[in-house]
Amino acid sequence: MEVTIVLSRREVAGILLIAGQLANEGFNLVLKEIVQQERPHMHLGDGYGMPSSHSQFMTFFVTFTVVYLETHITTNAIHKRAVQAGAIALGLLVMVSRVYLGYHTTLQVIAGGIVGICSGCVWLWLVERAIYASKFVDIVLDWPVCKWLLIRDSRNVQDIALAEYKLSRHAASSFKTK
Repeated sequence: MEVTIVLSRREVAGILLIAGQLANEGFNLVLKEIVQQERPHMHLGDGYGMPSSHSQFMTFFVTFTVVYLETHITTNAIHKRAVQAGAIALGLLVMVSRVYLGYHTTLQVIAGGIVGICSGCVWLWLVERAIYASKFVDIVLDWPVCKWLLIRDSRNVQDIALAEYKLSRHAASSFKTK
């Protein structure tokens, strides 16, 4: 999902989300090796069950999505709340399904959820306080490879959807008149 967003949008936020998800996944593997708690039904799934990697993945994603939208999207509050609610609902559905399908115990899913939320908060803090505050993104965006790939950072554009809409309408009308 995130890869599709990065390839189509070429946004720094999407790249940072993927980097955070990969770090979160690595953290999950380390935690599973430390805890070494079996799954409720060993014939379902490979490896240890604590914490649930699906729950951890989804709550990381939900945390990043909800907080990013809250802090960087200032227009269209109804749309923002709908996307946030949808992300939360999707996360909860994944968590419930892991228990319902017998892949994890309730405790494994809750633990994964808590770790994912905490990891998401830590990652967001690092992104805002270390990566953006240090102007690292601005430096990287000036690299020739980023210019060639058209990597962009639109987090400070007031309403990116409206800006892109107007630009595409203008480009389309300019093309028709030629």
